[in-house]
Amino acid sequence: MEKNPQFRALQMIGTQRSGSNLLRLMLDQIPEIFGPHPPHALITFYPLLHHYGDLSDDENFKALIADVCTLIELNPVPWDDEKIDRGKIFRMCSKRTLLEAFIKINEMKCVEKNKTIWCCKSLESLIHLDEYDKEGFKPFIIYLYRDGRDVAASFKKIMVGEKHIYHLAHKWKSDQQLALKYISPLPPERLMVIKYEDLISEPEKYMKKLCAMIEVQYDASVLNYYQSEESKKTAESGKMWENVAKPILKNNKQKYLKELADDEVKIFESIAGDVLEKLGYQRNFNGQARMEFTGEQVMKFNEENQRLKREAVANADPHDLLMRKAQNEFVKSLKARFLS
Repeated sequence: MEKNPQFRALQMIGTQRSGSNLLRLMLDQIPEIFGPHPPHALITFYPLLHHYGDLSDDENFKALIADVCTLIELNPVPWDDEKIDRGKIFRMCSKRTLLEAFIKINEMKCVEKNKTIWCCKSLESLIHLDEYDKEGFKPFIIYLYRDGRDVAASFKKIMVGEKHIYHLAHKWKSDQQLALKYISPLPPERLMVIKYEDLISEPEKYMKKLCAMIEVQYDASVLNYYQSEESKKTAESGKMWENVAKPILKNNKQKYLKELADDEVKIFESIAGDVLEKLGYQRNFNGQARMEFTGEQVMKFNEENQRLKREAVANADPHDLLMRKAQNEFVKSLKARFLS
């Protein structure tokens, strides 16, 4: 892991519902590490960045910093109760970029909390890692992956994400392919690959290895993450995170065998079976012909996916919706501001 004189960074990549909150909370127990719940700042602002104009203009860059800080302050799982000092972040930035602002916000939080390493759990930052390379930002990469069929089964039960197995399979496959492509040229000292099923089976083994790689002392408290205030705060912020307030569920695997219909598993394996096998998982329907989908079928899958997504929101727990409301409305207001 490349170091600067003061701070280091960890970046998780992969697909949500793969144990990243579990790993984040375990890492957060290490005294040197600041592991906040992700506000998805880069994913939110890179698509909007052109609306801010020339960031060499002080006012434009200050506007971007202010909006990023607001997004973080409205996160469903709060970082803390203090307002981020926008002026201090502006003064800390040596470059006028979104990534630089995000880095400095995390570094300022490290100073406030007496930490030296910060961890970004926003897995989908994967799609913007080319920006990291362009700016010479070299965090330690943690590629965390889980059986895609279990990932799909998990997404089907929560209010966010795709809902039809066709779309879930394509999303999981593309995420893993992008992650594998990104990590292939990385030097071994900048990377650890963790299989979720291994992590929950032997958490101490894998956390000791990870701590050694990032050069911090292993702390046995990582296994008691569920007793931490951060775990309780996360679990209280939404049902989709309720398991983080419990000890590791060592049998939390192959749930898809009961939760997905055979036809759903066949669709998933027809689309993503090659990647499943590459990552060490066996197909249930190995040897059977790969399913092909007509344009008409895909159109019906699209319609069903949209219907299921609307239904998931309509049936969501009111508390979950409330916890996300402020941040979601802020993002909507940003987009409306730029379109007006």
